Amino acid sequence: MKRSVKQISHELAAIAANKKVLISVAAVALIPLLYSFMFLWAFWDPYAKMDVLPVAVVNMDQGASFEGKTLSVGSQFVDKLKETPTFEWNFVSQSEAEDGLRNHKYYIAIEIPEDFSTRATKILEPNPEPAVFRYIPNESSNFLASQIGKTAVERMKSELSAQLTKSYTETLFESVGKLSEGLTQAADGASRLSEGTKSVEAGAVLIDENLGKLSQAVAPLQAGVGQLAAGADRLNGGLAQLQTGADRLNDGLAQLTGGHGQLVAGGSQAELGAVKLKEGLGASSAGLEQLDQAAGGLALGLQQLTAAVPELAGNSDYARLVEASKLVAGGLKASAAGEKQLAAGADQLVQGQRTLNDGLSLFDAKLAEAAQGSQSLDQGMQQLIPGGRQLQTGLGQVADGMLQFAAGTQQLNEGARKLADGALTVAGGTDELSGKLKDASVQTSAIKGNDQLFTAFAQPVAFEEQKLAEVPNYGTGFAPYFLSLGLFVGALLLTIVFPVKEPALAPASGISWFFGKLGTMLLIGFIQAVVMAGIVTAGLGLELQNIPMFFLFSILTSWTFMVLIQMLVTLFADPGRFIAIVILILQLTTCAGTFPVELIPDALRGVNTWLPMTYTVQGYKAVISSGEMGDFWRNAGYLGVFILVSAGVTLAYFIFSFRRHRPQAAESGGQVIPV
Repeated sequence: MKRSVKQISHELAAIAANKKVLISVAAVALIPLLYSFMFLWAFWDPYAKMDVLPVAVVNMDQGASFEGKTLSVGSQFVDKLKETPTFEWNFVSQSEAEDGLRNHKYYIAIEIPEDFSTRATKILEPNPEPAVFRYIPNESSNFLASQIGKTAVERMKSELSAQLTKSYTETLFESVGKLSEGLTQAADGASRLSEGTKSVEAGAVLIDENLGKLSQAVAPLQAGVGQLAAGADRLNGGLAQLQTGADRLNDGLAQLTGGHGQLVAGGSQAELGAVKLKEGLGASSAGLEQLDQAAGGLALGLQQLTAAVPELAGNSDYARLVEASKLVAGGLKASAAGEKQLAAGADQLVQGQRTLNDGLSLFDAKLAEAAQGSQSLDQGMQQLIPGGRQLQTGLGQVADGMLQFAAGTQQLNEGARKLADGALTVAGGTDELSGKLKDASVQTSAIKGNDQLFTAFAQPVAFEEQKLAEVPNYGTGFAPYFLSLGLFVGALLLTIVFPVKEPALAPASGISWFFGKLGTMLLIGFIQAVVMAGIVTAGLGLELQNIPMFFLFSILTSWTFMVLIQMLVTLFADPGRFIAIVILILQLTTCAGTFPVELIPDALRGVNTWLPMTYTVQGYKAVISSGEMGDFWRNAGYLGVFILVSAGVTLAYFIFSFRRHRPQAAESGGQVIPV
């Protein structure tokens, strides 16, 4: 140990003896401070100077009319920008803004179009279009400026939207008052509707009852229509038969008319014959009376003759003659009596013939009338037969209609029942509607608009920011990154001005040689870390969660880089410095000092865990921002591993190198001074 201390003292003495080396080592010791301080100073709080960033504003809005009021959103927007100097606003024309962007006079241009207010007034239309203003950055001037400007413009858009919403809300609350009055009227109308619905319900029940009766009556009516249709069929057949009979009647009447003429003529002749018969019968009756008297005289004479001549009685011929005379006499008497009756009948015949002639005359007149009636009947039948056919067709249609009527009546009956049920539901609904409308009327009438309510309605959602491990500005957020970078560059540059292998004094062993070089570098690293941490804390006002641990971790970080770079340069000389630069580049891109490690390419994410700056950045975040000492000690442990591994490799190199050069020193009788 004493040898190592002696070696360190000689290394320091060698540095002090050589002013050029001393100045170089002192300058290198300040490298971490320069890196970290200048980076942090430059990016400490860039948003604090945004008001000097020139931005062009072009207002071409023509204004619009909204609910009887003049709305000029563009002018309101411009006034709002003037009140909040987020940037260095320049209110210019469109051509001036375009020229300024091209000439890099302005980084950003904000352009408000002519229809900005007009679109803002169409918020209540079925397909409203948003009011759009244009944000025009010139990213070729400065990309970061355009990104920062975009964030600020997003905030402006939110403020402008809130202002527009406030205007809409004021109009809305004016409409709510009108709505309250309308709801009151609607409630009254709903009450009357409820009463009318109840009447509809009663009428629907009555309709249902009567439709039930109608449905019951339809069946007999349908049966009667069926019977009527069947009767129409039979009527149509009977009309055809009646037509045939009428035709025959006409023919018979024509024949009867012809025969009647002959009958009248025969009746006249019969009357004349009856008169002559009467006259002949009268004459015959007179002759018969005379003949009867003669026959009676003959019979009496024969009787007298018989009495006179008794012998004639025995004569059979004479006896037959007497008998015959008696028979003739009796027959003549009977004939005379019949003749009288015949005469009386002839007289009656004459009277009957006359009556017959009179009847024939009357029959002739009636026959003429019958002929005319038969013709009228024939004409009527000609008209009646088509009507019968139409009646048959119509009754068939009526029968079909009755079937449809019966089905429709059934459906109507079912619909009436549903109507009754629906009327009952509507009645209940209208009662509820009336009550709800009255409640709504009361509630809306209680809504009164004011500026506070308008503002609350315009911004209905608020948030409470609760920060975990708050980072006040960019400088604090990037401090772990820049502090680590400064210490790594400081360690790297130290190897340029300080020989990491050539000893100032011939070492007695490889261990003393190693600790002589390592001790010197750790001492310089200690100075670098303390100076950097002290000036950054005091000069920039870096807020820390744990000041002692901040200084301790800065020293540990500096020593980690010193030991790592000592190993690389000791083993590989200048190529080792190149390897250190490559490691620096990999660390800057993978240590998550700027963007989260999840956002870097997958090929680099695997390198993250194998590089020390990953743990220096996380450790600094713990002592600067989060205060999580568990994270601090865990990352400090990883750095300890890097120190032990790198120092072990370097120690092994120095021991091996010392042993390799010892035989040469023994032969020459001198000390071992490896190069």
